Amino acid sequence: MITKMKATSDKPKEKVRWRMTVTKFDVVKLFILYLLLSPLCAMGLYNQLIFFPFKEKYDLTEIFTKIESAMNAKKIDLTIPSGNEKLNAWYFKKADTKKIFIVSHGNGGSNAHRLTLVSPLLSARASVLLYDYEGYGESTGTPTIPAIKQDGLAVYDYVRNVLHYEPKDIIVYGESLGGGVTTYIAEKRPVSGIVIQSGFSSLTDAAKDRLPWLNLYPKFAFAAIEMDNAAYLHGRHAPLLLIHGDKDATLPIKHARKTFAEASQAKTFVIIEGAGHNDLATFNPKLFAAALSKLVSGSP
Repeated sequence: MITKMKATSDKPKEKVRWRMTVTKFDVVKLFILYLLLSPLCAMGLYNQLIFFPFKEKYDLTEIFTKIESAMNAKKIDLTIPSGNEKLNAWYFKKADTKKIFIVSHGNGGSNAHRLTLVSPLLSARASVLLYDYEGYGESTGTPTIPAIKQDGLAVYDYVRNVLHYEPKDIIVYGESLGGGVTTYIAEKRPVSGIVIQSGFSSLTDAAKDRLPWLNLYPKFAFAAIEMDNAAYLHGRHAPLLLIHGDKDATLPIKHARKTFAEASQAKTFVIIEGAGHNDLATFNPKLFAAALSKLVSGSP
């Protein structure tokens, strides 16, 4: 018979202690990484995280025909110069109205993904101009924050100087990232109204929500890419309409609440209960359209 026995020892077991030492070389490496991830050095990386342009072409003839027929409007294709680039735009000209919405869309997709906005905007008794930033849809170029700001001004100037709309009839509409473009236009050009749908309080606030390490950087590091809606609206501005869904997981409603709290009068805040980030026009179309109609008509 073989008996297995465990070896024993009277020597007490030694506790293993782990000690992490940080050398000067480690500190240098961390500092280099800190610099490399800074918005001052890694703008190419952050552009890839911000912009998601679609270049696909779609056959939208049937949708355009339905909009034209139902809304008494005519769709006109435009090419708008912006610096050395050319922006593709769709102009839905509504009969018997003097006002127009300039729509600056969000960071993903293209004009084709914003067609659900067209009918509610037209029904508010205003024409609509959708345009694609540089690098989106059929527009040339590559999107950056400075570039899309310039695009917004170029489109405004085209509406003013070529389509001959007066500033008192121009309403700028920003969806998500486009809210930053919209407030930039309103800062640089006279407008009669501002709409921010599903927007951020500032691009820096939104970025820090998504990328926590950005909280380590000072404010000046974001100067080249900042789009601060709340700061601009704190001063004098055209009548403002904020529209936000309370279930928005992309840009939580806290952004709209902060913007509204910071904004001076005149201002209106419409919360669409149950709506997310991209479905406001279809989730509660009556509330959505009514808010726009009030802004266009100048009703309180």
